[in-house]
Amino acid sequence: MAKPSWYPHPVAVIWGLGARYCVRQDVHAFMWLWGLFLALVGAAFIVRWRRRRLEAAALLFFAVCTGAVGLVVFYACYASAPYSMGLGAPPSVSAARLTTVTCLSHGASGTASMWTVVALSCSAALGLVAWGQSRRKTAALRACAYIGAALLFLVACAAGFGWFFGFSWCSSERLF
Repeated sequence: MAKPSWYPHPVAVIWGLGARYCVRQDVHAFMWLWGLFLALVGAAFIVRWRRRRLEAAALLFFAVCTGAVGLVVFYACYASAPYSMGLGAPPSVSAARLTTVTCLSHGASGTASMWTVVALSCSAALGLVAWGQSRRKTAALRACAYIGAALLFLVACAAGFGWFFGFSWCSSERLF
């Protein structure tokens, strides 16, 4: 018996379930990244309105990167969802790629938190440098601003290294 034209293809149903699975599983991380994106875009428009073009461009860069992080995490979850639901991996997905997308999607909340630390630390460091360069500041205030910016940059580097180490550990072939 022939299937009706409105009958969905089984693979389309599985991938549709995968998208819903990812949204339900990581909704807090996606909402957090969406809020961070909107905050960075809003801050960029406010800074641009005050005629600080370089700072506004940096904030827009972090907003675009925030959107990219959200899309990468969603794609990784979407690609590994059938395997996570016990349906097995599609034949076109290699074991190495499945491990990579599983590790990317495994800690969506942690990825969102680490990216928030990186983006806000770098943005605050940029703000401190811009504040330190403004006129009518004493040498002590400028030195404090630059030292604070350097410390915030180190925090961003440490958070980025921590995320990269966790991802590398997850995707490595370890014996235990």
